[in-house]
Amino acid sequence: MTGGVSDIKHVLRRQLRFERDALENEHRVACAERASRFIIDHTLWESAHVVASYLPHESEFDPTVIARSAIAKSKKLVFPRVVGKHLEFHSWREGDAVEATVGGVLQPLASAAPFATDEIELFLTPLLGCGISGIRLGYGGGFYDRVFANAPGFRLGLGFDMQRVKDWPVEAHDQRLNGYLSESGLVLFD
Repeated sequence: MTGGVSDIKHVLRRQLRFERDALENEHRVACAERASRFIIDHTLWESAHVVASYLPHESEFDPTVIARSAIAKSKKLVFPRVVGKHLEFHSWREGDAVEATVGGVLQPLASAAPFATDEIELFLTPLLGCGISGIRLGYGGGFYDRVFANAPGFRLGLGFDMQRVKDWPVEAHDQRLNGYLSESGLVLFD
């Protein structure tokens, strides 16, 4: 890893987090509700029987409306749990107990039923930024990069329009998304 790429990512992460944090909560809620309409009627959504979502942290795009639709459509819904340097996925429903992990992010308890990552058909993925080509800028821990290196499911980044930015230099471990969902619609990448 070169210091230059690491520095570029660090600056971009800080800038995007600042801009996302500056969005008013009412705006974030309205954007998430509008974006959910673009995915819930899409064939990608209809064909996915197992969906990985996440518990939103701070100013992240909140996938709750989409997750509730998964439950209403009888889809299997699973959530990430940090185990060492890796993510595992577990069943979780609203109201189930959670605990905090790295950075205060909430996750299912270890006792929640585990689920095989290779059976997940659609990943709803948190992020700080999404490049024009679909490269994902996460928080720097590499958790989703490690999952996506081997998982066959569709990788959908969830965020706001302001998180869609021009590409930056990538590193060998960086994994691309298959699509990006925001308040302006669903974008699919090659």
